[in-house]
Amino acid sequence: MLGEDFAREPGAIQLSAQQRRSLERDGYLLVPSLLGDAVIARMAGRLAELVHQTVAAWAADPALDIVEPGVVHAKLGLADPDFAPCCDHPLLGEAATAVLGPDWHRGALSLRAPLPGCGHQGLHPDFEQRRTEGPWQTLSAMWCITAFTSENGPLRVIPGSHRVSEPPIDMLAFGSGMGPQPDEVKIVAPAGSVIMFNSADLWHSGTFNYSPSPRLAITVGFSPGHSPPD
Repeated sequence: MLGEDFAREPGAIQLSAQQRRSLERDGYLLVPSLLGDAVIARMAGRLAELVHQTVAAWAADPALDIVEPGVVHAKLGLADPDFAPCCDHPLLGEAATAVLGPDWHRGALSLRAPLPGCGHQGLHPDFEQRRTEGPWQTLSAMWCITAFTSENGPLRVIPGSHRVSEPPIDMLAFGSGMGPQPDEVKIVAPAGSVIMFNSADLWHSGTFNYSPSPRLAITVGFSPGHSPPD
């Protein structure tokens, strides 16, 4: 049922003209509190258990190859019914059409969960070959399964940096992307919110989780064109 699985408010099913302009201008858009408590709780339970199992595996085998120390990464199933509200929400399709064009497909669904004391990254775009004009190369929709607070490692972005060729950091200074940047925005939001952003070209990063619990978020990736054959 749409009311149960997706929106708390009927008006949240469509992007407004102002939201579309903000998404394209700033390179990101926060839409708060889209998912109901029962849906969030179901996903949070699944993800918390996955985090627990992953940390236990690390402890059992210290030689495991860890992508990002102190951060649990996992690929999730696009067809998993527990995560369908994040993959199928109508706002995402509307946003994908606005920034990618009429032909697009879902590429991946993934978890990134920084553990306490971990998760900070240097500011970066995800694609080496950035595009500063025209349709986006990708759209990422990051769902806040736990609330994003200023203390638990929220996403930070440099608004508008997807349309600027010059990097917002000193590329020649070691570690310059790790510290705070004057134009950065740390995105805080209640659980059930979604942050749609241009991960390919927008300068962004994770931040330190100073809270006592893992910060849970799953991201749906959208790419232009039709889905490649299996």
